[in-house]
Amino acid sequence: MTINPRDYDLDELRKMARRPEDGLDEDRDPAEITVETDEDVLAGESFRSGLHRELLPFLDDDLEKPYLSSLPETYAAEFVVFEWLEFLLMHSGHRGAEGALAYYERVDWITEDVRDALSEYLRGIDDAGAGAGDGSELDVDDHMLSLVYVAKLNSMA
Repeated sequence: MTINPRDYDLDELRKMARRPEDGLDEDRDPAEITVETDEDVLAGESFRSGLHRELLPFLDDDLEKPYLSSLPETYAAEFVVFEWLEFLLMHSGHRGAEGALAYYERVDWITEDVRDALSEYLRGIDDAGAGAGDGSELDVDDHMLSLVYVAKLNSMA
């Protein structure tokens, strides 16, 4: 359940944001308090539905796991691979990207050969050049976007 700021007095919101049981500092400046708004929720839902729309053309009745058994050998596919890996690096760093690829292999989105090939590409990408992430965890939307990349690469094969 999200808090709709319009339903509360500003002082009530400040008190809720500074509750000690939440682990927040009671001396915290109220200007630093952020509350998720309806617009934020709608933006997240809109992003997810956009990803669903991107996946629809790739869905096929006879689609089987693993979705990506080999990387296509075209320039366009290589561009998609680098775009995907840079996205993973920017959001989770090298360790997180490697972990994500291992996870995608475990859930049969990609094969071991594809994971190995993608890991080789990862080793060739400079952290600084990709704007390396802080090692934070990828969220559901990040994984869903990865599935879109998998589907794009599968369609190029």
